[in-house]
Amino acid sequence: MRLRSAWLVAVLGIATLSGCGKPEPEPPPAPPPLSKQGLSLSSWKSPRPDLHDRLLLAHALAKGDTEAMVLVATEVGKTATVAQAIAALGGDIQTRFDDVGYLRVRLALERFAEVDALPDVLMADLDGGGAHGLYANDRDRVRYPVMGADTPQQADTRTDPFATDTLLGAEIGSPATTLAAEIETLLQAAAGQEANVIARDADGGRFPGGGSDFFALMANRAVEVHGKPWLFAAGALGRVEGVTGASSGRRVISVGDSAMPATASLGPASDGAAKPDMLAQGGFEGAASATESLIAEARAENLPADARHITWALRMGARRLDDHPSHEQGFGVLDTTRAKELLEQVQARSFDLPDIQTRAPVKTYVSRFLPEAGVGQGLYEREGWLIRQKDTRTITLLRQSGAPTPLAYSLQWRGNDGTFKTARDEVTLPLHEPVQLELEISPQQVGIHSAHLYLIDKASELPVHAVMTTIVAAEPFTAANRYRIEHREQMRGKQPKRYFLDVPPNISSLRVDAAVRAGRVQLMLTGGALALPPSKVIAAGQPAVLLVAYPPPGVYELTILPTHTPVDDLQISASTYYVDSQLDEKPPENNSTLLWMNNIYAPVQRSDILTEIGARRVLKDAGGPSGMRAYNIAVEPDSSSLRVAVTPADGRTRMGLYLYDCATGSCKLWGSDVFTRPAAKALVVPNPRAGLWRVVVDATAPGTAFEYTQIVSHPRFGRGSVAGESVERRTGARWNQQVSYQVSAAPPFGYDLVGLMDVVDPGSEAEERAAPFSDWQAGEDGRDLPLRPLRLSTQVMRLEVEAARSSTAPPR
Repeated sequence: MRLRSAWLVAVLGIATLSGCGKPEPEPPPAPPPLSKQGLSLSSWKSPRPDLHDRLLLAHALAKGDTEAMVLVATEVGKTATVAQAIAALGGDIQTRFDDVGYLRVRLALERFAEVDALPDVLMADLDGGGAHGLYANDRDRVRYPVMGADTPQQADTRTDPFATDTLLGAEIGSPATTLAAEIETLLQAAAGQEANVIARDADGGRFPGGGSDFFALMANRAVEVHGKPWLFAAGALGRVEGVTGASSGRRVISVGDSAMPATASLGPASDGAAKPDMLAQGGFEGAASATESLIAEARAENLPADARHITWALRMGARRLDDHPSHEQGFGVLDTTRAKELLEQVQARSFDLPDIQTRAPVKTYVSRFLPEAGVGQGLYEREGWLIRQKDTRTITLLRQSGAPTPLAYSLQWRGNDGTFKTARDEVTLPLHEPVQLELEISPQQVGIHSAHLYLIDKASELPVHAVMTTIVAAEPFTAANRYRIEHREQMRGKQPKRYFLDVPPNISSLRVDAAVRAGRVQLMLTGGALALPPSKVIAAGQPAVLLVAYPPPGVYELTILPTHTPVDDLQISASTYYVDSQLDEKPPENNSTLLWMNNIYAPVQRSDILTEIGARRVLKDAGGPSGMRAYNIAVEPDSSSLRVAVTPADGRTRMGLYLYDCATGSCKLWGSDVFTRPAAKALVVPNPRAGLWRVVVDATAPGTAFEYTQIVSHPRFGRGSVAGESVERRTGARWNQQVSYQVSAAPPFGYDLVGLMDVVDPGSEAEERAAPFSDWQAGEDGRDLPLRPLRLSTQVMRLEVEAARSSTAPPR
C-alpha cells in the first residue's frame, strides 16, 4: 500500500509539472460598487402624512397597542448618529445595516413622530407584522396599493384601499412576510459573497410605491453599495400599472415572462418608470441565470461588470417586439449576446457611461402621494386625456456623472404610434445641471399609448438612457352617450381587449354588464385605488352584472382575456349613476317633508326611497397627540344601519375615517374612507353586528378641529312612509316625493332623532343578484358582502320627538 501510495504521489507530481493540474488563474477583482464610482446614493424624503402609517396608527389606537416596530432610513453615513438619538427616545434597535442606512427599532408609539422628525431621518415607517406588529389577525393584513385589484371586495368598495386582500403585492402584515423581513433578507444576500446577482419573486412595498417607497430606497442603495444587480419578478396581475412594488426601483431590474407578455403585469410603474424593464424566457429566474453567465463572461474578458454597466447593457441590448407596446415589454426581450456586445463597445471605446436621472409629470389618482407630488421617473398621465386632444408636457433630464463638459445626445423614439413628438432632435446635458425637454402629445385613438425616448451618445452612437412616456386616452361618460359606454367584439385570437373608462367624481354607482354568445372570457375591472371583486369568467348563457358602490374618480381598466376562442358577440357596457337630492326649503311639519330629486347620469330603472329613524350624536373635537381620536359605538341588536362621518372645521383639510368591528372581542377593520377627494368622509354599514364598534378619526395633526357624527338606526325609534310611485327615471328627470315619519321612542341621552332617506334602484340590484359577478361568501362579520342596498343619494332630517319623550318619561 505504501508503494502504491508513493506511485500515486509521483504520478500526481508529474501531472502537476506537466501543467494538467495548474491552479486556476485568479479571477479579476470584483468591480467597484456604484458608490465608489462617484455616484451619490439614492436619497429622498418620504411624503407626510404617510397614509400607510396613518392606517397602522389607527389600528393601534383601535386595539390599544402601545408599541410597534419602526423601519428607519437615514441620510448616508448618519446611521450611528440616528441610532444614538433613537436610543435616547427609549427605542430598542433590533437590526442595523450602516452601509445602506437602515434600522429596525422597537419603539413606544407615542415616540414615533419624534423619530420621523429627527434631522438625519429620511423615512420612519411602521411595520405591521411580527411580534410587535399592529395587525390583529389575518384579516388586517395590508397589501401595497396602487390603482385597482384582483382580489375580494370589502363591504364598502369606496372606503378601504389598504385593508384585507387589497391590491398588488406581497402581504406585509403577516409575521412570516413582514416588510422588514423581506428587506433584511435581501440586504443580507446583497452583502454576502455567495451570489453575483440578487433575484427574487418578491413584491413587497408600500403605498404609493412606484420606485419611491422604503423598499425601493433600500433596493437602490443595496445595488449602489454592493454592486450586484437586483432582478425581481414583475408580477402577474394582468393589468396596466400592475408591476410589483419591489421591482419599481430605478436601480432594480423588473422582469416579466416572455411567454405571456400581454397577460402578465404591465407597466408603467405608478410613478411612470419604464417597467417592466424586460421580458425573459422563464421570467426572472431565467433572466437571473442569464445575467450570472453574462457577468462571468464579462469578468473573464475584463469587460465592465459592475451593476450599473450590466443593468444598462441588459436594458439597451434587449430585443424589441414589434407587436407589443412599450408598457407591455419594457425595453424588449432579454438578449445577453447583444448586451455583451454593448459591454465590448464600452471597453473598446473607453466610453464613460453617464448616469442620467429623469423627472417627469405623473397624473394618476394617487400621484399626489408620491414623495414629490405629481413627479416621477417617467411621464405617466392616466387621467385627463381624450382622443385628438393636443397639449405639451416638459420632462427634466439631469446628468449626474461623466465629463465636466456638456455632452450631446440625439433623441430617438421607439414604439411610438405617433402620440409623442419632440420639437428637437438632440439635447445637450451639462454635468449636474437640469435640462428641460418639451414633448408634444396628441393621441388619435382611445386606449393606452406608450413609447421610449432614447438618448444616443453622438460621439459613440451608444444608447445611454431611455425615458418611458405613457398616457391613457379614456372613454368619458357623457350626455351624448347617455352616460353609458358600450362595446361589441368578435375575438378570434388570444390577445386581450382593454377598455379605459373615465369615471367622474361624486357618483353613487358604477355598473358593468358583460355577456357572450359563444366562447368564454375572463373579465377584470381595476382602478380607482379600491378593492374590487376577483375576475369573473363569462360564458354563453352566463352573463354578469357588477355594481361598484361609491367608486373613487379616475380611469378604470376593463380587461377582457379570452380563455376559449373564438369568442362570438362579446357585449360589454358600463354606466354611471347619481341622484342629486335635497330637502324642501320649508320647515317640516309633523315630521314630514318633500324630498326633491334630480337624476344626473344614466337612467334609473326604479327609484325607491328607503326610510329609517336613527339616534344621532354630533361632537366637535380636535386631533389628539397623534392627530387622531377614537370613539366607541354600542350597536343594539336588530339595528338597521350604522353611519359615521367626519367633516373638517375649515372645510379643506383632508381627513381619514376608520371603522372597526369590535363585537367579537378583537377589533377588525371594517372599512375606511381615506382616498376620496372631498374633505368630508362617511361610512355606512347595513345591518351591523350587535356589540361594540370603534371609530378612529385621523385629523392628520394634533389640534386640527373637526365635527364627528354617528347615527345608529333602529326600528324601535319608529318608521317612515313615502308617497309617490317607484318608476323609471330618465337622465335629467326631476321629481319630488312626500316622506313622513312616525316616532315611537325617544333617543338616548345626548342624542337626537333623525329621519334617513336613501334613494335606491331595486331593479339594478335584482339584476345583480340574478347574474352576480362573484360568488362571494359572507364571512362571519359580513365584510365580504357588497354594500347593499346601494344608495344613490341620502338625506337626513331632524325629527321632533316631544310626544315620544313624554310617553317614555319615568313616573314622578
